[in-house]
Amino acid sequence: MKKFILILIVFLIFHTSSYAQFSAGQDKFSIAWEVGLPSNDFLSETSWRGGRIEYQRMLKDNMSVGIAASWNSFSQYVPKTTYQKPDGSGAITTDIVRELYSVPITANLKYYFKAGDKIKPYGGIGLGTQYCDQAIYFNIYGLSDDSWGFVARPELGIAYPVSPTSAISLSVAYNYASNTSDLSDAGHLSHVAIGLGFVF
Repeated sequence: MKKFILILIVFLIFHTSSYAQFSAGQDKFSIAWEVGLPSNDFLSETSWRGGRIEYQRMLKDNMSVGIAASWNSFSQYVPKTTYQKPDGSGAITTDIVRELYSVPITANLKYYFKAGDKIKPYGGIGLGTQYCDQAIYFNIYGLSDDSWGFVARPELGIAYPVSPTSAISLSVAYNYASNTSDLSDAGHLSHVAIGLGFVF
């Protein structure tokens, strides 16, 4: 990770006068590392294991449409706790590990607020579907559940050119998903995604 950050800094130093073209009819691809912050009752630990790939087609110099897929792997250890059966007829004491794997797939629309400027802030919205696989492990046993749901992904970000045809991007998005889990009382399995990527 340190080597990746160093490479980005070197690019920024030696290419500050360059300008990335975002022209109508142009195809853009991006790949990003994503950090996931859960906003549900199933998990609370940050996920550092995530990524995103995206294709964009520029409709105008300041607008694009595209398709993207991302993934995040969440894991959380819960110390030993006593859990009562709902009817009060029994209890179990154990520590557990909760895991969640999410894959949102969306069609996207992005608008670049200052087409032609050095730094390009943008806003976007993605609509699509999300696959979630949840699991709880206790001792030698485990329970699992998976589901498909609707996802809406509003996003804000900036693109900073590092060459005439490429840029570094930084974004924040909220994956609002309708997925639920039978393994918890979580009403939905949504999360915030912070991405650092490369557009080319």
